[in-house]
Amino acid sequence: MASQPVTSNLHLIVTCTRRKKVAAGSTVFPEERNATSAYEAWLQMLDQTLNKQPLLTAGELYSGQHWLRAMTATESTCAELWVLSAGLGLLHISDRVVPYEATFSSMRFSHRSMWSLLTSRPPTPRRCASLQSLMQERPHDRFIVAASPVYLKAVEEDLSSGRNELASREQLTIVTSKAYQGCLGNNVVLASAAMMKELNTNMTGLNISYAVKILQMQDESVTRNAA
Repeated sequence: MASQPVTSNLHLIVTCTRRKKVAAGSTVFPEERNATSAYEAWLQMLDQTLNKQPLLTAGELYSGQHWLRAMTATESTCAELWVLSAGLGLLHISDRVVPYEATFSSMRFSHRSMWSLLTSRPPTPRRCASLQSLMQERPHDRFIVAASPVYLKAVEEDLSSGRNELASREQLTIVTSKAYQGCLGNNVVLASAAMMKELNTNMTGLNISYAVKILQMQDESVTRNAA
């Protein structure tokens, strides 16, 4: 009997945004210099918030141009949308969350240590705990990541381990800026200011706009191969 063709799905993975549809209130990541103690305090804070207000999906929480472009692109293609959150870890847009405020840029300790805590001990239930486990579950899928160098360095080890789970390293594309230097370099494509007019965006939306263009090209390829 002939073997069945391997199906290939698409995933767009983007960073979280500060702009949210519901205010964080007092659920703001604590100012600590130690990752472990900060995370313990954060877990307690999230647990208290969970008991006070209704949950939203990640798709309902975020807002802004960056988020709108990501949502619109995945709604018009066959891609799934995931979020790299500095406060909650890896999220699928259907995962339920509370309003919060957290960003790697304000954390005074290793961002990589924080991501390790978020993926080894997720603060809330979610579909997939880490990039490695996601790619391990979907070894024939294609993944497009749009992230600033700060976020990319934070998730670098997890993403590199995930890349090793894929049938081919070419299934991973990372869109970021020139500031990134690291072990994922062979999978990186650089967005530049010269692309803004073509992509109809400003510098803030540059990475996601370029990632969306790549996503649309890959979606067309998947559709042709499935026909």
